[in-house]
Amino acid sequence: MRKNGRNERPKNGADTQPCLSDVYKMSAREKRRQADVPLCGRSMVEMLGVLAIIGVLSVGAMTGYSKAMLKYKLNKQSEQINQIMMALIEYKSVLSTLKNNESVVSLFRKLNALPPEMLKRNENYYIYDVFDTPVELARSSGGNAFYFLFLFTGRNDQNHTICRNILESFKGYAAELWAIGINSTTSEDMNQQEWWYGDSSPDNYKKIHQLDISTMNSLCEKCDKNNCGVYAVFPIL
Repeated sequence: MRKNGRNERPKNGADTQPCLSDVYKMSAREKRRQADVPLCGRSMVEMLGVLAIIGVLSVGAMTGYSKAMLKYKLNKQSEQINQIMMALIEYKSVLSTLKNNESVVSLFRKLNALPPEMLKRNENYYIYDVFDTPVELARSSGGNAFYFLFLFTGRNDQNHTICRNILESFKGYAAELWAIGINSTTSEDMNQQEWWYGDSSPDNYKKIHQLDISTMNSLCEKCDKNNCGVYAVFPIL
């Protein structure tokens, strides 16, 4: 406390040394009487320490958020695949009457058989999953089956995880599907295909229900570096 130009100790005995902001208001004589002037607030080292802690916490929070968001989208994608498969099973008899040049997406749009978030206005040949991956839904050239194809174009760190999630979702429909497969185009522009077949296929065929984590990881590595398509073929006849 200052009184009559002097610093006096308050009655409660608190420290009365002035802060730097107070010193600027003092006269030259008063400044000379101050041997040590403490700084108000925090030092630069303390502030840097606080900022460093905030930075570490922010990185951890963002990492946790990214993982949670990826898990949410993978679960949502599985739900979308289930809805498409249920629509194919439910409307199998209607699909068998559809001509090759007619749009499956348009038909399903009329039947309200697809998740609304997968549809885009004026788009009648592709639907889009939660990762915005284009999905082609069409009748096969022979007319005896329908397929839906997830198209990966360009490199993405998440392609491998998304691909495996698709295969795991298809695996639950081994009894209904004719086959699932991966079609990839390498940097040498060579088209490579691998197929796994449903339960009704001959015993010597590679079966969908036999797919394990190691095999799916190996198959989905193709989607990390190349243009890649993941197929599911559903028989209607």
